[in-house]
Amino acid sequence: MASSSSSQAIPMQVDSGESYHTKPRTMEVREDELFVQVESPVDFASLIHHKVDLSNYLLHQDLDIYSRMLNGPTYENLVKYFWVRVEIYDMNAAKREEGEKIAGDKSLEGKTREDMVLQEFTGTEILSNVMGIPITITEEIIGKAARRTNEGI
Repeated sequence: MASSSSSQAIPMQVDSGESYHTKPRTMEVREDELFVQVESPVDFASLIHHKVDLSNYLLHQDLDIYSRMLNGPTYENLVKYFWVRVEIYDMNAAKREEGEKIAGDKSLEGKTREDMVLQEFTGTEILSNVMGIPITITEEIIGKAARRTNEGI
């Protein structure tokens, strides 16, 4: 996967024996400079009060659980910690990673990712960590959280 070249990850040993790495910051912004919007991203009570009731639409599309999740608890410090270390691993990052491998070893020119000992690129990922625990968010994970199938646009 892509990695930040600005600083090295700090290894951390935990009781289970697994080694975790604190991901270095990917932006100059400090956590205390970020603002996290947490108050009712979708205020259904206000919409109903103003004669806009979306509940039937949400139920029909099986999105009622997802909409309740949007209004659930938000742990601001974890969100801030996550976002100052975030990295987007997309097709461009995968191509850049391949280019870096080829620059280091010209014999890899024209080889597959597998031949270059790189993980297969399966889609865009949001990469970060919280307290040394790596976190990867993909479309599939978002679909599972929303209890939706991962298909369509």
